[in-house]
Amino acid sequence: MSRRVTNNARRACLKSLCALPLIDWSLRVTAAQPPTPSRVVSLSWAGAQMLVSLGIAPLALTERADYPRAGALPLIPASTLELGAHSEPNLELLQQLRPDLIVIDMNQRHLDARLTTIAPIFTIDIYDARRGTPYARAIDETIALGVRLGRSAQAQRYLSGVDSELAACAQTVSKLKDIPPVLLVDLYDDGRHLYLYGPNSMMQDVMDRLGVRNAWQGSTETGYLLQAIEALAAYSDAQMFYISHGARDQIALHNLQRSLVWQNLPFVKAQRVRPLSGFFAYGSTASAVQFAKDLTAGLVLLGPAAGGAHG
Repeated sequence: MSRRVTNNARRACLKSLCALPLIDWSLRVTAAQPPTPSRVVSLSWAGAQMLVSLGIAPLALTERADYPRAGALPLIPASTLELGAHSEPNLELLQQLRPDLIVIDMNQRHLDARLTTIAPIFTIDIYDARRGTPYARAIDETIALGVRLGRSAQAQRYLSGVDSELAACAQTVSKLKDIPPVLLVDLYDDGRHLYLYGPNSMMQDVMDRLGVRNAWQGSTETGYLLQAIEALAAYSDAQMFYISHGARDQIALHNLQRSLVWQNLPFVKAQRVRPLSGFFAYGSTASAVQFAKDLTAGLVLLGPAAGGAHG
């Protein structure tokens, strides 16, 4: 008798469950996802490069006036507002803009607590040697930002174009003969030092893709190293390219030319020192393309003798 009662109760329970409305779990997952942002602010230049490359004009950008002065590309739309310093953005203006998303760099994470009261944050992480090379990380972050903005297709098309442009530069370089090893530097004002770029820099990744050998084989997690000019005597067969920074170059070159050590460096005596157009050395894939094109053009101008005019 008890077993029959139990079976009847079980059947009644199953009938009641069948009568419940079906739950569309796909709708629940969709509902849990954050809405696609349409109003985006960037506290990051690399983030701004990504946004413009994906067809989005940032509402505002930190140090917006300095971005074109540094030679950074792509160009920022005229509608983008100035948002103050990279380390101390104008939070009052940021709040007034009511963004849907704020894009920041890893070195701005100390602002998280204040920024999250205004809008969700997307953090760009490109220059962490523990997570991979800068170029590969920039691709990953562009894809991730494309997903967050509902622009995955645009991100894929853009990155395909980047790959094609770098491949075209590599093809041009492959046809050149007797390419010298390259020293890529930032001039330092004191006339006694230079910043050398190497492993874990975007420029090293680009040089690897172009088949250009970096004369400096040092190792650094940050991608660059401040080096005394005396150490450069070891690179007698190198071609030096320095990243141009406008009027600052003239101060550095003036001080360097007063140094007998500098004057007697083999590549200086042979006039193998040339400027490259200014660009943002800590940027995203847009910086990689810009550097690849400028370096390729510079190598083409050297000709078979690898000569050139002193900067």
